Amino acid sequence: MEGIDLSFPSYAQHERMAAALEAIALNGGQNSAEALDAACRQLLDGTNTTRVFWSWYPRALAAGETDKYKLLSRFATAAAQAWNGKTYTLRSYDPSVSGITKMTPMDDLADKAAAQLCTENTEAVEDWADEDPMTWYIRANALSLEDGTMNITYFEGEDGFDITGEDAPVYTFALALWIKEWNDGAYDYISFRTTRGSGYYPDAGDVDPKNKKRLITWHATFPGGLDSKGALTSGAGIKAYNFASATAGIQKARQKTIYEGLWNDCDTRWILRMWQLRHFDLENSNIAEGCTNYNYQYMAALPEENVKRVLLSASQAAGFIVGSTVSVGDMGAQSNKDRWNAWMRNLADLVKVSSIEKVTVNGTEYTAINLDISGTITTTATTCISTMPWHSGATEALPGHKDGCTFSLTAGKTPLRVAGVEVLDGSYTIGLDPLYDTTANEAGGFDYTVYQCRDSQKLSGSITADYEDTGIVYSGMPSGWNYVKAFIKSKLGMLFPKLIGGSSTTYFKSAFYGTSSAGVRCPWRFANLGNGGYAGLAVGDGSDAPGSSSWGSRPRLCGAGKKRGEWSA
Repeated sequence: MEGIDLSFPSYAQHERMAAALEAIALNGGQNSAEALDAACRQLLDGTNTTRVFWSWYPRALAAGETDKYKLLSRFATAAAQAWNGKTYTLRSYDPSVSGITKMTPMDDLADKAAAQLCTENTEAVEDWADEDPMTWYIRANALSLEDGTMNITYFEGEDGFDITGEDAPVYTFALALWIKEWNDGAYDYISFRTTRGSGYYPDAGDVDPKNKKRLITWHATFPGGLDSKGALTSGAGIKAYNFASATAGIQKARQKTIYEGLWNDCDTRWILRMWQLRHFDLENSNIAEGCTNYNYQYMAALPEENVKRVLLSASQAAGFIVGSTVSVGDMGAQSNKDRWNAWMRNLADLVKVSSIEKVTVNGTEYTAINLDISGTITTTATTCISTMPWHSGATEALPGHKDGCTFSLTAGKTPLRVAGVEVLDGSYTIGLDPLYDTTANEAGGFDYTVYQCRDSQKLSGSITADYEDTGIVYSGMPSGWNYVKAFIKSKLGMLFPKLIGGSSTTYFKSAFYGTSSAGVRCPWRFANLGNGGYAGLAVGDGSDAPGSSSWGSRPRLCGAGKKRGEWSA
């Protein structure tokens, strides 16, 4: 089972487990939840979290508790208590001092190196991030519930787990950490704990409607795609649900359950923080790019009848990747190559490249881009092949639980996995929380007022009474791309620029796209396959209305979208 090591523990670990199970027997047997969880805490050492879970979980089930959300919360509590007192802190420069992006690990993180990043051909090496409770995760099929929790149906590793998300979407579950941010004038600091400490608070996405911190946090593992019934899901092997607006996406999400939500800023900020915690850099750009530089469109080099391929010159075909997604269309007399146009996709739409090979036709050598299609197509001199957002699940080829990109970390051609979540697949991730009210600024640019709605059943394409003013504003945002120097620090879970004027290699290395007209806007996250240096985990396009769509817009699930927002201590 990918991502799970069920191998038998070492002799020393076996001895510790046996001693723990003996302690359970002395304290009332397997029916004693307290004794079982105490044994779990005793076993956890930061290198064996997965093994301990799979030793603990069947015994917890046998003891009578069948609610898997409650079980995972219990395990998270034990793991958090085992790591009680550990503090992982990262220091970065205040933007007024320097634009250097590298972060310095401090406190209990000081003796650790950045976690390994892998491609599909990398030999994985065990490091601290693989099993540390702060960074450990487990994937599961789950459905949203009315109370803001999740109905976990199967964990990955159990019979019945479905990586395709057909019956229930795949989510990545992890411990919900306590967070603290501060600034001393020269440096910014962000600190993580598994248990509460002075000045620490839970992320806004981990606070339930009753102001209680959740023990676990979860995020849709894969970019948005549709199941066989047309509902929005999270699963591997599914073509992109693109050409869709956020307002259309929420309706597709509600076909799964009426409580499903769409990806929001809490999700984006979580994954950005997890990148920082694992890799000690403000942002992923220039380290592990994701699919941000895979924007190819070429005319067929030779027309053919009844084929499953498009012939290109060797130089044109050199950039294509097996397994990636393309669309093929016959433009005829048209000249506009925007992928939105139907003529760009009328022969094959969102299909995988099955293989790439050199062929010789009539004495001339070409490179064939072979397509994974059932029927055949006829190509002409006006046939164009275009790269498109990836089918979900490409990062399943990465070894174990590792972060990284399959083909190359820096080529910018394949999606990125961070903390068990696949992102930067060549399309924008879009949702309806937050919404921006934008108005023209007399001095130039546009003013942004940020609103939030933390109830998925009330998400809307307009700023209704259910949307709260966050108090976050920005005056005079210039139209177009603006590199971000710093984001506003807020306990509300928002990710909005505070300072602009950076670059693709300094500060946050990502940009925010300012609107060129007034109206309600929603953020488009992570950028598309052609955004290059503007793109990254911290990118935001703030120019699109909730009803807008493009070939690069891809709604994505959030899951159990009932959250309080700012936590009251």
